[in-house]
Amino acid sequence: MKKNETTSEKTGEELLEMVKKLCEKEGMKGWKLAQETMLKEKADSPKLQEIIEYMMLNCKPDYFRPALLSFCCKAVGGNPKTTIPTGAALTLLGWAIGIHDDIIDQSRMKNKRPTVLGKFSKDLALILSDVLLFKGFTLLRKTLDSEISVERLVEILETIEKIWFEQSAGEALEIQFRGLTDVTSEECLEKIRMRASEMEACTRIGGILGDGSRKQIADLGAYGRLVGMMSILRNELIDMLEFNVLRHRIRKESLPLPVIYALQDKQINPKLVSLITDSRLTKEDLQSISKLSDRSGGIEYVAVLIGKMVQEAHMYAKTFKSKELEIIAASLSIHPNEWRPVLSG
Repeated sequence: MKKNETTSEKTGEELLEMVKKLCEKEGMKGWKLAQETMLKEKADSPKLQEIIEYMMLNCKPDYFRPALLSFCCKAVGGNPKTTIPTGAALTLLGWAIGIHDDIIDQSRMKNKRPTVLGKFSKDLALILSDVLLFKGFTLLRKTLDSEISVERLVEILETIEKIWFEQSAGEALEIQFRGLTDVTSEECLEKIRMRASEMEACTRIGGILGDGSRKQIADLGAYGRLVGMMSILRNELIDMLEFNVLRHRIRKESLPLPVIYALQDKQINPKLVSLITDSRLTKEDLQSISKLSDRSGGIEYVAVLIGKMVQEAHMYAKTFKSKELEIIAASLSIHPNEWRPVLSG
């Protein structure tokens, strides 16, 4: 970013591109360590080796988790080099959670690419997630090689333990809400808040590795929770515009928040329920679901929620004087011109 140029002067696409470049530069070492950890030992099973190589060499690299950890460490005056092993470990643990999510949601495609589940099978995907878990926790031992105290290491492990339970609780709600049309917006938001716990863990651990104060770590945690929720909410909106994804959400997962919000409109509810429960779910049906959700204010409701969270996250970032954290928060905004043209077509 040029001197004196603010994030408000950038478009959403420009901000997302900035975040991508910042994270690739900052998170490259953490990602490479995660990749090397998975690839350095050859599996006895050729099929398992094939799956590992597919995931680590063909799937999109994860720079974001190690970069976020590093940004938060620097925000409290720490040395970002100490975050590399932990960033790699959290990347592997995060990918394990992701595979579990895909299995639960029966997601065989993401971003127009086959998931591990889609490319191979449920059983093999579960085995890979187990490998990722064990490798991730083993990699955490490298944190001991840094100058971090035993007390801080205990804090990191306790943070990971806490988010694992909260992630599991969020997934349990995801299963509980599957196919239901009487879930409230508040219940849906609580599920999203639980699922955002992983990002809070990343930002908290970054503060711990940077030897931040209790307040600093708590503030970074609050920032991370907001970033996690904004990311999920942004995807909730994008899912409304990609009709193949929306079809999968309706058939296999819980309904997106804009639809949940619209279902609480007594005038729109009967028509929406009729469309959602139709086994055919044509493209025209899916377009109608998105348009009805927009007409009821469901899409704008989520966009406004994101906007409020962006402002709150921005305030936390400013207290740390971290431009990187400010840019990440600002990049998650979404505006009417990003969804209205799609729905008007």
